[in-house]
Amino acid sequence: MLGRYRVIARNRNYMRLWFGLLISNLGDRLAEFGLAWYVLSRTNNPLDVGLSLLVYQLPGLFSGILAGFFLDRFRRETVMIIDSLVRGGLVALVPLMSMGPGLPLPVLYLIIALLGAFSVVTTVGSRTLITEYVDETDYNTANSLETLQGQISGVIGPVLAGVLVGLIGPVSLLWIDSLTFLIFAIILLGLRRQPGALQVPSGGTGAPAVSTFWKHLFEGVSYTFRSPLLLSLLSVSFLWNMSVGIYNLALPFFCLGPLGVGPAGMGLLLAVNSIGSFLSALIFGPLQPRYPGRVVCLLLLIQAVCYILIGALPFFPLTILLSFCLGAFDDLGAIYLASVRQRAVPKPLMGRVLAFTGTVGPGGMPLGSGLAGLLVVGFGSAWVVIFTAVPLVVTGGLGLIAGPLRRVEAKTKVEQVV
Repeated sequence: MLGRYRVIARNRNYMRLWFGLLISNLGDRLAEFGLAWYVLSRTNNPLDVGLSLLVYQLPGLFSGILAGFFLDRFRRETVMIIDSLVRGGLVALVPLMSMGPGLPLPVLYLIIALLGAFSVVTTVGSRTLITEYVDETDYNTANSLETLQGQISGVIGPVLAGVLVGLIGPVSLLWIDSLTFLIFAIILLGLRRQPGALQVPSGGTGAPAVSTFWKHLFEGVSYTFRSPLLLSLLSVSFLWNMSVGIYNLALPFFCLGPLGVGPAGMGLLLAVNSIGSFLSALIFGPLQPRYPGRVVCLLLLIQAVCYILIGALPFFPLTILLSFCLGAFDDLGAIYLASVRQRAVPKPLMGRVLAFTGTVGPGGMPLGSGLAGLLVVGFGSAWVVIFTAVPLVVTGGLGLIAGPLRRVEAKTKVEQVV
């Protein structure tokens, strides 16, 4: 394990990207926190804060395909530089316009929506650049470090933002956030000297420009549906996120009801879950099991058992232990799946395929939350926590019994584009 980390640490391009992403993601946390508190200070209405978060999250579900197209069509570092500069400028607009006659709420919501739409570029772009900067044998290690980076920024960002809001206020915090985007753009500018992203095939001779554009735009979608392995990975991601959505909504009710620990206990469970994620990514992420698909299916089934035990035996010390296991198994499976997906996609289609699967897969989370909201009323939170296991049992069991996921090996080669 240490040997794999030493190899990746000597990869200067990847480590510079990793450091830049850490700064960028810290900036994202500052932006989310600062904008939420700015809206609250403007309206003093929690509903407006909730609306701002929704406005930030929704556009990314629709802008992903377009972001993937540009990442495949042009130099990926250049696209990400433009994204960082645009988002930094959008964030700076808020304090700038607040200095004048005031920033109307509709304009503020438009800025937040644009920030959400552009944020997909860096998320997808970083995963595509891993395949350019890192050898296939180091995909697991690189994805582990990316997971660790997300955990670090997820812990430090909100704490730092909370302190800064108290010291300098939400408007000044946004100036600092804008600066993080500029720093990331400068780092990417240094990486831009690397060979450019592979270009999308020109599409057929004599084809009208508009039809060629639409063909290239949705080529990642059509390739995904032609690949049994990618469809299997997409279904696993969707159902996995669906289970997370079910559990996330049921957890507050479960902590208040059967578990009886309240908000403080829920906070402890979430913290322990994050610790499990961090440690598993650090220790086991770089490993390369021969059959990663089978390992992921087993992790899904083990998680299902954890959810069943949590709901059936509401004993707080046991729930703490199981929450740690859930965090460990969740991110570990995500690391292995990310590497399998990166190996299964041709580099010229990497941006579009990862953008499509990266937006559809997480779509299972709001569906699970909506379903859980209906079930909690009728069955109670403990039964809903147990029900969380159902999507995991379905996808993990089917994956082990049949389908391409059980056959995929750690060194699965890229499929040929049809």
